[in-house]
This record gives sequence, structure tokens and C-alpha cells, in this order.
Amino acid sequence: MTSINLLKLFDRLILHNTIFPQTAYELQGFTGFGNGSIYPILRQNFIVYDREATPIEIDTYMSALGFEKVEDTKYTKDNIEVSDLHPRNVLKDIDGDIFVVDAEFRQI
Repeated sequence: MTSINLLKLFDRLILHNTIFPQTAYELQGFTGFGNGSIYPILRQNFIVYDREATPIEIDTYMSALGFEKVEDTKYTKDNIEVSDLHPRNVLKDIDGDIFVVDAEFRQI
């Protein structure tokens, strides 16, 4: 992983942690495979969930955060695009709280 890729990774982590603080990632350290590449070791809290969120629940949640739906699993707000919000990546607990555990981010 090059330093440029690491910077992009850190940018995505900052976006995720800012937008979805309840599922924030923590950088634990780095590892490598002897070929000069380094890879981050990330930690995310385990989410005890009741079920996957429905597409309508995801739409409602993202709308409440100020995002506009642009495609089935893609939302935008200002210069931020969040995508890959399939039900398998958005979980709902027994209390009705929504947790985004895996999303893609891009600044547009």
C-alpha cells in the first residue's frame, strides 16, 4: 500500500467516523508482508443486531442525516458520496437503532 493509498484510506475512515460515529473504526497499528507494503489493522465494535435494515429504513436514516438518494444504494450530501448501503451493510438492533458497518465513501 503506497502512502497515497494510506492517505485515501485515512480520509475514508475520517468520513465514516464522522458520519457514523456509532460504528467508528479505530486504527490499531500496521502490518506488512515483507515486500515493502504496509497494511492497516482496524478495529470496529461488534454490533448486536436484530436484523438487516430494509431499503426504506436505510432511505429514512440517510435522509435524517441530510443525505439525498441518487441510486439504489448511493447517497450524497454536499461533496460526500456514500455508497454500498445494502441491507447487509446496515443493521438494526432490537431498540430500532441503525448501524452502518460497511460503506464506501468518496469526495465529489
